[in-house]
Amino acid sequence: MKLLVLPFCLFSLMLLACDDSSSSVAESSPPPVVPPTPPISLDADISLEMEEYDFGEIWDFEPTTITFEFTNTGSKILVINRLQAGCGCTTPKAKKTVLKPQETSTIEVTFDPKGKSNKQDKKVTIFSNAANSPEKAFWIRSYVKPFVKVKEKYLKLNEMTLGESHSVEFEFEPVDPNFEITRMYGTGKHGQFISGEELDVPEGTPKRIRINVSPNMPWGAFHSVLNIEGKGKTPDGESVQHAFTVLANGKTFGKVKANNHIVSLGTLSKGGSFHKRVHLYRQDGLPFKVLNTAIMNTSLSGINATAVQNIDGSHEIILSGTLPSNFTGPIPRYTELMVQTDVEGEEVLTFRIAGVVPKDK
Repeated sequence: MKLLVLPFCLFSLMLLACDDSSSSVAESSPPPVVPPTPPISLDADISLEMEEYDFGEIWDFEPTTITFEFTNTGSKILVINRLQAGCGCTTPKAKKTVLKPQETSTIEVTFDPKGKSNKQDKKVTIFSNAANSPEKAFWIRSYVKPFVKVKEKYLKLNEMTLGESHSVEFEFEPVDPNFEITRMYGTGKHGQFISGEELDVPEGTPKRIRINVSPNMPWGAFHSVLNIEGKGKTPDGESVQHAFTVLANGKTFGKVKANNHIVSLGTLSKGGSFHKRVHLYRQDGLPFKVLNTAIMNTSLSGINATAVQNIDGSHEIILSGTLPSNFTGPIPRYTELMVQTDVEGEEVLTFRIAGVVPKDK
């Protein structure tokens, strides 16, 4: 029996052909690659299932609620210190504020669109001990459709005369042309001096309301809110009880007049000093007396008032002083300057005092 001996070169070519075939198969079918698992934080950490939610179009009378899920993705206990919303119309509430590692909980967020209109983006911030995100923010979005459109929500009463009635009108357009007003009443500091009445208008024109100010309104700054309540139907036929508001502000002078009806201290530093004055005079030019001055309705110290009479019989009311070094924020809302005079019917005059001390000053 004879053995077949192949030439060396042919044997080598056969081996190479075999190797090339194996290499081609390997390249066309690579082994699957498994991505590495991300490392767990060595501290507390937080992650949200979603970081924003859009309610789409909503009516301004329907509060909406959404639930955000969050997880402690760290290896230590997560503590939610507080939740902060961008405005008072948004209310966040956490189901749990202390979470074990890998534990999941929820935050319920309610948005009240009353008084809002058009596009609304509201931010909620989670303050926690999370190492990577101690201030974790998420958003709720919506487009608010007003059931009643009001062209001017801030009405100017301008300067009124003590003892004389005054009025101002505004337009409103309800979605339902048969919207019926059931009640109107005043609130705010001087709300008891205003009333509202719906006016007759030609068909097809916007509805109108007149705000009437009583002639016995007080001297000085005037701040009021007219509340309007009514009922109507949406285009889908849903019956709705709806309320909206309009602000009406101005000032009232009598025989005595001032160059300012509000005393503004402006923006002050912590412990800052101030020196402001108001010019007080009679419109008929006659002299009068200032019997007393005082700061009213406040627990804030450091504000002093004095009166200096001018040669022409008018007066300069001077506010000066130094605010407490630990005080920040706006001057308390109802802080007032009271001036007592000898003018009949205008014996007590009041001025609102305004100003602010920013926290970073």
